[in-house]
Amino acid sequence: MKEAYSAIGSAYVFCLRALNFISVGLIFFTALWIFGDITGRFLFNHPIPGTMELIKTIIIPIIFLSLPYTLHENRHIQTTILVRRMPPSLLPWLNVMIALVGALIFLAVCRYGWDAAWKSWIIREFEGVQLRVPVYPSRFSIVLGSALMVIEFARILVNDMRNAMGRKRGGDR
Repeated sequence: MKEAYSAIGSAYVFCLRALNFISVGLIFFTALWIFGDITGRFLFNHPIPGTMELIKTIIIPIIFLSLPYTLHENRHIQTTILVRRMPPSLLPWLNVMIALVGALIFLAVCRYGWDAAWKSWIIREFEGVQLRVPVYPSRFSIVLGSALMVIEFARILVNDMRNAMGRKRGGDR
């Protein structure tokens, strides 16, 4: 049983890394596209048609595909203004509340994002006139990224609950 759990965990982390890698690839593609657009605009007085539509659509997967891995690796930005002023006994419970609120927020985003993504898929929603960019992949990336964020926050919530209740943590946050 422990081996199966370990295999599932490894596959899950592999999935998070793969999505993060896709996000990085999209960043690289976006940078090249914008460079081409600027070069075309200034050297040839002819920008690449549909650049705004494409970039607007690609930004969403860049964010939502990289968020779960960032949270998993605990590499997100944290402010410590309030944390430094709190009694140490309350910090574990603050972490529990943060994980709970985060899970609920992304659960709502996932739930309502699914409706929008499905409708977008049904009507085959596109953005732009010069370059028709499909919108539904971006909408589904919101759902996927949010679902993975709920899983991550649930994992953090379990670990922080153990910590807040005085038990030894089952794993690193």
